[in-house]
Amino acid sequence: MTNPPEPRPEMDDAPPILGSWRNIYLLLLGTLALLIALFGAITRIYS
Repeated sequence: MTNPPEPRPEMDDAPPILGSWRNIYLLLLGTLALLIALFGAITRIYS
């Protein structure tokens, strides 16, 4: 029988930037929305 894995307290640490994982995900979603808008505008300008 296999022993259960040992707890890893470092997995509960906050990310090194922006303070929380929620803030990192919000930054990524905002960046994605900005890129979509930028590429959409470039497409309209040059079509």
